Amino acid sequence: MTAKPPVAIRITRPHQTEEDFLAAELDTISRTGVVLVGAQQRPEGVVLRFELTLANGAALLRGEGRVIGFKPNVVGNESGLALRFTRLDSKSKSLVDRVNQMQSDRREQRRSLVPPPPSTRQNDAAPPPPPTPAPDLASSGEIPVALESKPESKPSVAQAQDRSGDRFARLRERAARISAEQAAQIFADGAARRKR
Repeated sequence: MTAKPPVAIRITRPHQTEEDFLAAELDTISRTGVVLVGAQQRPEGVVLRFELTLANGAALLRGEGRVIGFKPNVVGNESGLALRFTRLDSKSKSLVDRVNQMQSDRREQRRSLVPPPPSTRQNDAAPPPPPTPAPDLASSGEIPVALESKPESKPSVAQAQDRSGDRFARLRERAARISAEQAAQIFADGAARRKR
């Protein structure tokens, strides 16, 4: 019994250049497969010979792949057929390598935008000591004497950092007391404000 040759499909995307395609649909290609946006649903396991082309007919990606699923709303409202590569031509392999590098660069760029965690010194800062209560002067019979006051100096950088650490500690304590329902409401209110 001879195996049936793979079914051949051609998918044309509405982009004029490879750069336009990559800007709009970069995430449809991975190191191991592709999502053919606009392709009809096929049974899983079927091997397809495919060609992904630009609007002008230039081939972007050409090869064979095994159907691994169907994904709704891949690009906008368009669904796509997910394939795992079984064969690619050399030009397609070069495009896949380029896509992988672009995706890696994008991940690194996102990581560099995330602020570093606060230093442990701020997290471990001890809370300020409680104020000492004023003495009860009426019962002791002592007369308060005003001491000469020095002009208040500006706090040092270390003191300012300690205060900001204390502030973060107080904020963390308050956040720990918020219930899940209150947190959900806070997020919903924030989202509603951003929409305005």
